[in-house]
Amino acid sequence: MNIVAQPSAASIQLDSPVANRRMTASLGGGVALEWYDWNIYGAMAAFLSPHFFPSDDPTTSLLAGLAVYGAGFFARPLGAALLGPVADRISHKRVMLISVTAMAVCSLLISLLPTYKDIGVMAAVALLVMRLIQGLATGAEAGVANAIAIELAPPGKEGRFLGLIGGTFIQLGNLGSSLVGFLVSASVAPDVMREWAWRIPFAVGGVLGLLIIYLRTAVPETLIHRAMHRQDEASRIQETTGGVWKTLWSVRLSLLTVILVIGSMQIANYAWNAGLPNMANTVFKENSTSVYGIMTLMVLTWMLSAPFVGAFADKVRPSRAFTLLRLLLIPCFFLTLLYSEKSISTFFFVTVFGGAIVGFNMALYNFIATTLMPRSVRTTGVALGYALGVSMFGGTSPYLMVWLQREQIAWMFPVYGSLVALLSVVVYQIAKKRGRVYIGD
Repeated sequence: MNIVAQPSAASIQLDSPVANRRMTASLGGGVALEWYDWNIYGAMAAFLSPHFFPSDDPTTSLLAGLAVYGAGFFARPLGAALLGPVADRISHKRVMLISVTAMAVCSLLISLLPTYKDIGVMAAVALLVMRLIQGLATGAEAGVANAIAIELAPPGKEGRFLGLIGGTFIQLGNLGSSLVGFLVSASVAPDVMREWAWRIPFAVGGVLGLLIIYLRTAVPETLIHRAMHRQDEASRIQETTGGVWKTLWSVRLSLLTVILVIGSMQIANYAWNAGLPNMANTVFKENSTSVYGIMTLMVLTWMLSAPFVGAFADKVRPSRAFTLLRLLLIPCFFLTLLYSEKSISTFFFVTVFGGAIVGFNMALYNFIATTLMPRSVRTTGVALGYALGVSMFGGTSPYLMVWLQREQIAWMFPVYGSLVALLSVVVYQIAKKRGRVYIGD
């Protein structure tokens, strides 16, 4: 097995510990905002869908809203393809600012959008456009943040550091969306929540974006440049003899592996973060405050466990930790079948206890994906693989879960999720044996 080791960022002194902390805050804050805004749409879909896609059947309205949810993901590969090379060859900071600005502005606009009652079908079109813009702008976010983060990680502690950026900060965004949903739902009457209070969490996302824009503006471009451009001689040769896309084609097995590592995880992530709560709120008509409270508890567990999962991966080797946790995800998918009728206690069990395994995988998948790409195309490769994995598998997950439940063939969802999870392990092992792991195992 040929594992290619590359120099760590720890061997290069960056500006100062303060600058490093500022970099971590700007990276992590952007990741948190991305996940907050993405998940707040999923969490609020049950309430906003009737306003933009009115129907006599609440489930039909919800499915239309979830279709727009999925459409945003399909714009992400294009955003990754356009912005990834810009980050790798021109400016990571520029891409970071584009991403967070578009995310915040679109969330703010969604909070102000007129509904179908006001402007007819144009309301749905405007909502779709907002989500597509967010998808385009955030297509490179994961690639940029993870590529910089792994270069800043101390040697031998890459898993722990990526657990912080790609785990804790992601869950901070998830926690924020669940907590804001819970607080708003608990503060207003159910009718008010359905009528207009669902707009408040989107407005919060827009305002938080201003803080992240400031943090990212304050990070010196030179600091990011030094973190990202310390290629060894082989990488320099790659850059001069071919472009980003030529290099990426030469590591296409790595790209396929990233897609499956990300995609199989996102099936579970969006099933638990969007599919289950929307099923609870719309199909089974559970108390929304209880639903958001349970979701908040689940995400808090994910956030607190992320650094420990990363440290576990550093100790036992990333490949072993990934294989173990990904295989545990298979029986976890089948727990969703328990929630087949109204029961807040069953929802609690499936969400919190089943979701714990999902959270452990969430803490690790960004790290694993980043190790599969050589430095010269790391941002583009991770961003494109992430965007394709999320759009093909994650964005469709809530829709599939709700639709299969309505068609009374809910058993197909865990079978589908399990097969993709198993495939991700098999392809990862093949890539590993062929020397496509570029950060020490």
